[in-house]
Amino acid sequence: MNKITFFRIIKNGTLNYSRNFWLSLAATAVMVITLFIISSLLILNSLTNISLETIKEKVDISVYFKLDAPESIIRQIEKQVSLLPQVRGVTFIPSVTARDKFKELHKDEPLLIESVEQFTDTENPFPASLAIRVNTLDDYPQIISLFEDQKLTPYVKKITDKRDIVERLSRITNGIKNLGLAMTLIFGVITVIVMFNTIRLTIYNRREEIEIARLVGANNWYIRGPFIVEGALYGFAGSLLTSAILYPIIFIMAPKISRFLELEVDRFQYLGQDFLLLFLMLIGTGVFLGVFSSMVVIRRYLKI
Repeated sequence: MNKITFFRIIKNGTLNYSRNFWLSLAATAVMVITLFIISSLLILNSLTNISLETIKEKVDISVYFKLDAPESIIRQIEKQVSLLPQVRGVTFIPSVTARDKFKELHKDEPLLIESVEQFTDTENPFPASLAIRVNTLDDYPQIISLFEDQKLTPYVKKITDKRDIVERLSRITNGIKNLGLAMTLIFGVITVIVMFNTIRLTIYNRREEIEIARLVGANNWYIRGPFIVEGALYGFAGSLLTSAILYPIIFIMAPKISRFLELEVDRFQYLGQDFLLLFLMLIGTGVFLGVFSSMVVIRRYLKI
């Protein structure tokens, strides 16, 4: 194929796209919807994965001690626990610090703050605690069983951990992945069907031109090429419009999501820093769907 033939194929494909304006607009709109759903699900999946990894990095067990538990005993327990191979770190939180954190957390509730301030340091109702960071979720049972031992139960009031949160978030992540796969397949099929019918109508409208080209000896690629280019243009235009819609949404929402989930913006995959990767993925997906639809139509309706 020489350069002249190649550029003529590109030109004819572009003309096919522009001739049937309303059909092209409808096909491009369906492509935009499909790509927007795919990209939104990718972003959502990325956010849940990052949230899950962040929680796992902060895996901890909170052990609250009884109000009458001596600080010296708690310090000894802290020292022994810090030597365990399953433990990454232990933080002792005195009752005074716990009270100050509570006041900071509820600073917008003056009545609650006032009731807390009525207690003196000796009457402080907030128990001291240990925040224990473990290496993996599998280390939870062993550490918890340690504090459930009879030697420590006289001092321990309550034990809390984040296993339920991690397991729940894991289920949500798996659900999003399954939903994303199902939605991608459904809208991918819808897009292919719309592309299929649009290009089929183009072939029907240009049947006389195709017949003339065949009679004058045009090769198969010269006849088929414009329809493949047309399909690729649907995907390319759809990806550009999707990106134009998606980028402002990401730009506005990323800081808010970051604050809400307490994550760093530059760690978002497919957000902000990696928008170029998302853009290239949209182009690749859109062009693939368009070209695939064109190839199916050509194989079935364009007999050369």
